[in-house]
Amino acid sequence: MNNNFSIRIWQRKDFEEIRKLLAITWHETYHFIPEKDLMNYLNNFYSIEKLESIYQDFRFFCFSVENDGSIIGWMKLFDNQIEKKIFINSLYIHPKYQRLGIGKKLMDLAEAKAKEKSYNELWIGVMEQNERTLNWYKKLGFNFIKEEPFKMGDTVVNHFIGIKLINNY
Repeated sequence: MNNNFSIRIWQRKDFEEIRKLLAITWHETYHFIPEKDLMNYLNNFYSIEKLESIYQDFRFFCFSVENDGSIIGWMKLFDNQIEKKIFINSLYIHPKYQRLGIGKKLMDLAEAKAKEKSYNELWIGVMEQNERTLNWYKKLGFNFIKEEPFKMGDTVVNHFIGIKLINNY
């Protein structure tokens, strides 16, 4: 395993590998959600057609993490121009590459994007059962202030919504 990775703006050629990455990371992380619901969600919200739609939508900023020509991470940001905040919709790192600082670099990139837009807020949603990730976001300065249901297929889980305030000086 090579620990040299690069982060770049995603490309259409990444779509299939992103789908594979999501399937792997979801299976590993969301073990509390039935496989059929995970795959249903993947096929409904991250089909090639949906990824193309996201790719063409100026409100989304997506970044691929590459290692030896393979996609090992992906982040999707939503630019909420009305509320002037960035929402981190997706941040996934292949399990073999976790705990190497890649997620932190992606979070730094999200914060830089918020600052570039002169926004003061980053927002994230994390499933309640995903305790390791929830604790990681808390260490990064997120304060979880509300809860909402999140539906993945037929499974509904509690979703904690967090905010991190950004200084734009």
